[in-house]
Amino acid sequence: MKSPFNHFKFIKFQPFISLLDCSDYIIFKNPAFKILILDFIKVIKGLESHIKNQRLSISYTKNLARMKKLLALISVFIVLMALPVSSAMADEYIVLARPLNLLGYVTQGGAFSLNDKNNYGTEKGLQSALMNLFVEGDYKISSELKFYGSSMLTVDWAYQLNADRESWHEKLFSKSKDHLNVDNKYWQVLKEAHLTWTPGNFMFRIGKQIVSWGEMDGIRLMDQINPLDQRRGFADVEFETTIIPIWLIRANYSLPVHLGWLQDLGFEFIFNPNADFIPNQPIRSGNDEGGIWAPNILIPGPFPFGEAHLGSTILNVKEPRRFNSNGFEYAFRVKCIVYNSIITLNYFYGLDNDPVVRSAGPPIITQASDGKLIIHPFLQGKYPLFRFIGATFSKDITPLKSALLGGVSPVVRFETLYAFKNIFVTTINTFDKSDEFRWAIGIDWKIKIPLLNPRAYFSVSPQFFHRKIMDYPSRYDLADLGKNTYAVTLLIKTSYFNAKLVPSFFWLRDITSQSDFFKLELLYDYTHNWRFTLGTLLFHGEEKGKGYQRFDNKDQIYFKITYRWS
Repeated sequence: MKSPFNHFKFIKFQPFISLLDCSDYIIFKNPAFKILILDFIKVIKGLESHIKNQRLSISYTKNLARMKKLLALISVFIVLMALPVSSAMADEYIVLARPLNLLGYVTQGGAFSLNDKNNYGTEKGLQSALMNLFVEGDYKISSELKFYGSSMLTVDWAYQLNADRESWHEKLFSKSKDHLNVDNKYWQVLKEAHLTWTPGNFMFRIGKQIVSWGEMDGIRLMDQINPLDQRRGFADVEFETTIIPIWLIRANYSLPVHLGWLQDLGFEFIFNPNADFIPNQPIRSGNDEGGIWAPNILIPGPFPFGEAHLGSTILNVKEPRRFNSNGFEYAFRVKCIVYNSIITLNYFYGLDNDPVVRSAGPPIITQASDGKLIIHPFLQGKYPLFRFIGATFSKDITPLKSALLGGVSPVVRFETLYAFKNIFVTTINTFDKSDEFRWAIGIDWKIKIPLLNPRAYFSVSPQFFHRKIMDYPSRYDLADLGKNTYAVTLLIKTSYFNAKLVPSFFWLRDITSQSDFFKLELLYDYTHNWRFTLGTLLFHGEEKGKGYQRFDNKDQIYFKITYRWS
């Protein structure tokens, strides 16, 4: 079904100026909103005057025009959010003598390329203009029964803002519009919808929900139940918006314990009836499918004009039918606190959220605007069984508490799993089975560095990850996977001005491929309702076509404006 936004056209810029010129006649709930809008008016009018009074090149004029459109969009966004909002939206409704709470947020962002080269795999200037409108609510039916639901509308206005750019069409980015312009599938719009019943020490939850396992940040090791939506890149390293809720039945039981060494004991059972099979949504290859995030992979060979681009793939992947037992999944977890250490034992039996695919015939070949050929592989495969046992451990390490560093004990986190007979594709285009072992360790430590921040702590969180294929083949290799994979991450965060300004730094080093991913971000909570975000994403790799080197032309700077009501 085509999106109703497919034929959306931006009206001329001048009516936005006229609307903003009438800002004196708008009744604002908060005078600060009006100041923000007037600041935006000055910026927009400054650009308008600059274009009129300067002799500019055609390309520069177009870039300013696109900036004007984006600023106009943000300005209208602020005007709409600044209009009087009924207090009922932020407060509690009473429905049938029971409380109904509604809250949510709306964000408008923009990302701009830091790559000034005319590269086929990227677009200069505006990369994305992502808008998210999120609403959630809960209704307390009784003291033991509650319903929760949430919904999100996601639109990337870059497809409208870049509609008149020749390079946007020549590089085929415009063809990814059907996948990335508007999220209009039901499971994308409907996030969570579940009913929770809590009789005594039991908790039963049925519906579309998220189950979070594991202890790691930025790396999913044990957390394999819910799929991820990563079509739009790497900005969400904490998986706040990319986890996809799925239809599950979940039961928890907390056992009362009164032992000195055992402070808590609980059991959790999860059943996925395969009401709707939703796998991982990865970054797609090819500009026509992956958009601006399509990896820059060049295929060596005796091609005209040198190496060829990897294009979009033709996939034939078998999926289980709805409510078919082939798609059923089962998960069980025991959680306890032993001598102040949090320990879990985990078991999972289901399907991998990523398919295993191999070549199934000759590719389709087209030509790119830079003259190189584009190879579109034809692949087929299935979603294989994924079975593992695992455990997690976390504990405060009090002997390492130091008054010199602020007097806070570090917390060590450990996570591991052993998977049975996973299926891999080989470099000779066959399938191979092998067990694998994954483990990771991390430390969370709040320390004081008075020279850099005399009032707040620094949160320092390093992690180490290792993946080992137990029976690695000796006569050939597994495709894009060695016997051992190593990675480290580092997250540093602090706050200033009473936690209103929060800078953070995230680094992921893929040791195996000698490549790096960096995310630097600055959050500013202007008020309880308004948040401003500024950040950058940087990629680097030593070996061509490996790890994050495939994204080294995707460096970008981004911003986001968020309005929250609660």
